[in-house]
Amino acid sequence: MAFLDVGGEGRYATAVNLNPSAEKTLGPDKGQPIPNRIDGRAEDIPLPESSVKTIVVERTPLKNEAIEEIARVAADDATLVFRRPVDKHFNPHARVKKHIDGEVEVDQTDLDGQMVQQLTIRRFGGTRSNGCCHPHQL
Repeated sequence: MAFLDVGGEGRYATAVNLNPSAEKTLGPDKGQPIPNRIDGRAEDIPLPESSVKTIVVERTPLKNEAIEEIARVAADDATLVFRRPVDKHFNPHARVKKHIDGEVEVDQTDLDGQMVQQLTIRRFGGTRSNGCCHPHQL
C-alpha cells in the first residue's frame, strides 16, 4: 500500500483512511461517508507487516500500542508524518522521536487555519531497542 492516513477522513485523495467511524466528523462534509476507509484504530491496524510506504497521523492519540502498530506496518524506508496542534506545554511527538529510528525533521505548519507541529521521519529504520514498542515495556 502506498499511503495510509491513520484517523483519516478523506483529506488525501490517494490515501486509504484508517478510521473506526464510517462518517466524517469534521468540516462541511460532517456526516458524509469516509472514502477509501478501512475499519480500525491506530492500536490495531488490519494491514500486513512492512506494507505501507507513507503514513500520516493527524490529531490521533499516540499511545505506545499505536506507535508499535505504526512501526509494524511501515515499510523499510517509509516516510512517517505526525501532526498535532501546537502546545508550548506539551510535546506530543517526544515519545515518537525517542522510539522510532529515521531521519527526523520537526516544524510548524498551518493546517486548515490551525497551527500544528509536524514531525516527519524519513527512511524509517524500525524501533530502538530502548523504545516503547517492546512487549515488556507496554
